[in-house]
Parts: sequence; C-alpha cells; structure tokens
Amino acid sequence: MGVRNVMVGLASAAGGAAVVGLALAQNPKPAATGPVKPASAVAPAVATEPAKAPDLSTMVTEARTALGKLRDYSGTFTRQERIKGALSAEQVGEMKVRTSPAGVYVNFVRPDASAGMEVSYSAKKTKVAYRPAGVAGRRGFQKIDADDAKFLADNRHPVPDWGMGPMLELVAAAAAREKTLNNPVEVYTSEYQFAARNVTRYEILMRRPHAFRYAAKVVVFVDKETKLPVRFEAYDDPKAGSTTGELLEAYSFTDLKFNTGVGENSFEY
Repeated sequence: MGVRNVMVGLASAAGGAAVVGLALAQNPKPAATGPVKPASAVAPAVATEPAKAPDLSTMVTEARTALGKLRDYSGTFTRQERIKGALSAEQVGEMKVRTSPAGVYVNFVRPDASAGMEVSYSAKKTKVAYRPAGVAGRRGFQKIDADDAKFLADNRHPVPDWGMGPMLELVAAAAAREKTLNNPVEVYTSEYQFAARNVTRYEILMRRPHAFRYAAKVVVFVDKETKLPVRFEAYDDPKAGSTTGELLEAYSFTDLKFNTGVGENSFEY
C-alpha cells in the first residue's frame, strides 16, 4: 500500500453525546476519488500516491513548527492499548491540552467500563490528579506521581505524554535510535482520509529486532492542512503466517480546536 520507499534516519467535546458521536468514525481509510464509502466498505487496497509527500525528517520538522504555534488545543481523544497481552476496547474522552507550561486533562466517556475516569496534569504541580472509573471513582480524585507504578501497569504512557507533541517525539526518537544503531528504516507514504480530514499516512518499518526497538512498525497520520500528527499506531512483529503484527497502541486526536484559552483552572482537581 505504500507508495514511496525511502531509507531514512533521523534525529528526531464538549459533552458526552458529542464525543460518542465522533467515536463512530475513527478508522482511517484510503483517500477516495469518488463518493466516500462507509469505512466497512473500503478495502485495504493501494492508496493514491501523493504528488510530493514530505520525507520523514521534513514531516517531523513541519509538525514541530505547527505544534510550536499552539498555546493549547482541545477535542476528542481516542486510545486503544495492549495491556498485559490483551488489547483494550477503544476509550474515548474529552481532552484539553496546554503546550507550555504543559497541561493535560482527559475525561473518558466510553466505553462504559472507562466512563467517568478523569486525569489531570499540570507542570506547575508535582502530582497527577486521577479519578478511576466505576465504584472506585466515587471517592473522588487521588493525587499520584506521574510515574506511579500502579497507574502505569494499566496505561502504556504517563499522563504528561498523552498529547500530540509527545507522540511525535516518540516517532522521532524511535527512528533516531535505529540510525544510531545503523539499522535501516523504511518509510512509505500514501494519502488517506481520517475523521473527514485529508491526511498523509506515514508507515515506518523498523525490521531489525533488538532490545531497544520501540515497535516493528509505527504509523502516523498527518493532517495535510495543519501539519499536525492526528493519529499514531504502533505494531509488533508479525507472527508466523501473518503479514501484520499485533496492534500495541493507537491514539487519535479529532474535532480539534486551537488556542481557545485553556488556562490553569482546566487542570485544578
């Protein structure tokens, strides 16, 4: 499905109802040339070749520049993580992010098992405010360290790393690590649509296994207009008889609004 193969090394909802509605259209699909079909009807066929998709290094630079222009953003955060060998259901929530000083707030609304879970972090404070879903959340927020071992046993990343910026830097660091080890990195680009936005899909393959490799494949969807990384996926090595490895994690940022004035009060819990 890839189109351009490059050897690269690089250093680098408001309310619950609105959020749930957005969650129904999270799957990216190849860019359509005619009427857009439902996601279930779109075969995973070869996507159209972009005229001049930026290489990985340029994409990272452009995304960093775009993120540097943001004071804050808010929208719908969707994640799916493999924890202790099991892939979770998609979790969907309202997100608010302040870029500097860093701040992250998420209120999950679905699925039912996650509804009511809230996390809040501000770099101005030393703790993360965390309210679990379900009965445990009735006691309100508890204050935990950002690297709390019990929290990280059920979450692949600490709360400060839940934004678009940290996800972009994860990709940059993974590719840089391969370069340092003189391992090849293959990059394929193609045009897709995601959440009614035109995006460029970067499929980044790191085929040589080693103890410090982040994933065998990472995929980043970059909004063609804003240059922001709006979806990230990571996959393990394919098992025997399969061409695609297991999904390790996926994160999406949709229905985004920028520079609306997210202040410190958004992180006070």
